[in-house]
Amino acid sequence: MKTFQAVLLLALSVLLPSLDATALARRPVEQWAFFHFDGQAFVAGKPAEGAFIAVQDGVRPVVATAAEKVKGVKLHAGTGTVAGVCYVQASRGKLSSGPGYFPVPKITVEITDGERVVATAETDFYGYFVATLPSGSYKVNVGGTAQVKVENGKTTLISLRVGKRMVD
Repeated sequence: MKTFQAVLLLALSVLLPSLDATALARRPVEQWAFFHFDGQAFVAGKPAEGAFIAVQDGVRPVVATAAEKVKGVKLHAGTGTVAGVCYVQASRGKLSSGPGYFPVPKITVEITDGERVVATAETDFYGYFVATLPSGSYKVNVGGTAQVKVENGKTTLISLRVGKRMVD
């Protein structure tokens, strides 16, 4: 009996996480997916506190906090979005806790098609920005350059480190 319970427990521990991943992959297009920046990359889900980006195909992404209800605006045909965060990485000691980065609010993000500026966006209080663009390849400039591809009806997430490492 104990062997059966152990095998059942093992099977459930392997099966349940894969069901969660499968359910997320099969989510209806009309539902929002949530992403937040953890200091290194965007990760799925809402953070315990602070801002996140709500993404849905065919809809302009929304930067929100847990207290807000997310409402979307449909994208125009032939457009997609680039959404991201501008931050300064913090160097933390072994006894320090925290996110390991500081958002950079109120900085202008410049988006070019190679030579000319096609859009600008300003980061919010949490360092996030969103720009709607025609489908194509772009360079995002703010203290450095990142290459992005914008696809029709899709959102591309990027993180931009915009300064030197800070010591606290």
